Amino acid sequence: MRVTLIYPSVGRKAGHAYVRAWQMEPLSMALLASLTPPDFDVRFYDDRMESIPYDEPTELVAISVETFTALRAYRIAERFRERGIPVVLGGYHVTLCPEEAREMADAIVIGDADTVWHQLLEDFARGEMKPEYRGKKRKSLTNLQPRREIFEGKNYQNIRLVEFARGCNFKCDFCAITAFHHASQTHRPANEVAAEMQSIGGRRFFIVDDNFVSQPEQARRLCAELAPLNVSWVGQASIHIAQDTALLKSMAESGCRGVLIGMESLSENNLRQMGKEWNTATGSFAENLKRFRDAGLAVYGTFVFGYDDDDEDTIKRSVEFAVEQKLFLAAFNHLIPFPGTPLHRRLAAQNRLLKDRWWLDPHSRVGDVVFQPKQMSASRLGESCLEARQDFFRTGSIWQRMMDTRANLRTPLMSTIYLGLNLQGKFDLGLRQGLQFGRGPEDGLDPLESDIGMRFQ
Repeated sequence: MRVTLIYPSVGRKAGHAYVRAWQMEPLSMALLASLTPPDFDVRFYDDRMESIPYDEPTELVAISVETFTALRAYRIAERFRERGIPVVLGGYHVTLCPEEAREMADAIVIGDADTVWHQLLEDFARGEMKPEYRGKKRKSLTNLQPRREIFEGKNYQNIRLVEFARGCNFKCDFCAITAFHHASQTHRPANEVAAEMQSIGGRRFFIVDDNFVSQPEQARRLCAELAPLNVSWVGQASIHIAQDTALLKSMAESGCRGVLIGMESLSENNLRQMGKEWNTATGSFAENLKRFRDAGLAVYGTFVFGYDDDDEDTIKRSVEFAVEQKLFLAAFNHLIPFPGTPLHRRLAAQNRLLKDRWWLDPHSRVGDVVFQPKQMSASRLGESCLEARQDFFRTGSIWQRMMDTRANLRTPLMSTIYLGLNLQGKFDLGLRQGLQFGRGPEDGLDPLESDIGMRFQ
């Protein structure tokens, strides 16, 4: 009996390649494959880089759904169901929008699939698959062994993904991860993570946790396990650990080369509104960024615009700050009201959403602002964010930011990686902006029409 796993793309920009920076190994698919009993033949297809063989024989299809990929996922599901192939949908978006997903699938998984996937497949084999399975939160993440062989032959970026923890203890009002995990975090045993990294055999890793240091003591345990391995890794962290110089030193000694930090805003009022006032509670951004650089850690800073204090000057000052602080990379994005978040509920209550289910609109594009900001028009906010990215990735900025011998220019390898990622970021700007939700390679150049969004009006 065959089960086909599919990881959908966001969509396509007609006549262009898919965004290279978005082509990393989807670890969730390897984990799902590892939970599949050996009497099932597993096939995996990544819609971001290969065609989906809709006519290939299979008994069951499982698709992972995120909000940005929902329209594409539903369109893929429709094609299989039209052939009489049952479809299971799971992932963050399904948990946050179960009623919507239920209409597009034969079964849905709410929550983590780890605890219910085996039961679902047993039920399916008996012809008794239920319409809904609710994954219980695991108290520990032990004995995870992703089947990475499903990635063989696919042209992913040259960095391996590893999971240490799920969730985050903080409560940012725009974050779908917090909504999914209810502001909690569960860790794997640190020694198992280290053993997995050794077994993979690579030397460059991305620890995919949404906040690696949400529980600092757990982070210390992992750093101690990684220190002897001679690997390089990056991860996502909150800036409040800048005061913990011992942890920063341990991270650097364990092979950490850089961290992604959600700085979000230079406005204290905005930070309070989004629930991140702790971002500057232990010092200014400039002071804390210096501590990361002093430890030899490069910083990828992210900013989000559209909160009530934001205007065009705020965005320009943020770019100036990012260049002045010589950030390794930076993202300048508009606010996105993900379903299930406090932000989405607040904007809906204020009648500021321009599109209700914006993720199902086939006319939606990456870069569209789907709510009404207070200080400018929605279209101008989108334009200003694009201008900020263009300014940050201009050639002069790349060279200016490179001149940081403590982090960006610390070693010849770091400087090479810096140049490669910044040039890729400059190139990818044109591929991301305007990418159309739901479009697949089979759609060609014709305008995409879809009635999926109409079902939920």
